Amino acid sequence: MKLAILGPLNRGYEEIRLMKEGKKVFNSVSYFPIPQVTVEISEKGLELKYKRVSLKDFDCVLPRIPRTYKTFGYTLLTLLKEEGIPIPIEPISVFTSHNKFLTLLVLKEHNLPVPKTFLALDRNVLEPYLDELKYPVVLKLLYGSLGKGVVFADSKQSALSMMDALERFKEPIFVEEFIKANAEDIRVYIVGYEVAGSMKRIAKEGERRSNIGIGGTGVKYEAKGKIAEMAIKAAMAMGMEICGIDIMEGPKGPVIIETNVNAQFHGLEKATGINVAKKIINYMKEKVKR
Repeated sequence: MKLAILGPLNRGYEEIRLMKEGKKVFNSVSYFPIPQVTVEISEKGLELKYKRVSLKDFDCVLPRIPRTYKTFGYTLLTLLKEEGIPIPIEPISVFTSHNKFLTLLVLKEHNLPVPKTFLALDRNVLEPYLDELKYPVVLKLLYGSLGKGVVFADSKQSALSMMDALERFKEPIFVEEFIKANAEDIRVYIVGYEVAGSMKRIAKEGERRSNIGIGGTGVKYEAKGKIAEMAIKAAMAMGMEICGIDIMEGPKGPVIIETNVNAQFHGLEKATGINVAKKIINYMKEKVKR
């Protein structure tokens, strides 16, 4: 069996780990940097190649598509799906998961709990709604990751100032209610619509964002019951067999705040000792067999 990993130009921890574990299970593992893949349509048909090696010659493709390549990544996955090559995510999930607002919209349509959210281009349109929210409120960039592009406004005036900046840079204004959860959240890693591992992420002192990439700490946590059920349903709603789901336990119960189509698992492996990469590779092997 042959596995292709489709990912960023520069391999990170996750891509290196997946390559290493993949070589233990598959007869052949090749890495395809997304920016260097060529799509060719000719009289002979469709080809997706990197250095004259065709993606169509592999038994399955494991995508690791960051936000910067979402459009081309979506195109590649759509073509692979049409060719019948097994992939663990629906192509459209590359767009929806990398867009924080569309993510919440999809989840809400599937009756999953999400924060109260507003989106607009014009500050004046949103200003009346600021009186309906309790402070602090959260302002986000639609395409931020690793906790970057997330700011907190402790008053209406502060929120208006931040909205002015977003409007000036032609960014959509994305306002979300603040979930009081002691500066911590839960990351649930899904593989094959099952919980492969989970951890609680705790923000560093003086910080509200719990992301490990900006100084948060991961600790062991077993997602079960309602938390596990919500994470699995969210993954299914988004069409992502392999993904990360972020949940906050607020005063009114757990709320899903994000889904991650290109979820990192370095912090999870470090915090729990779970070999997430191995679970992903074994799942891809079984997916090919099925």
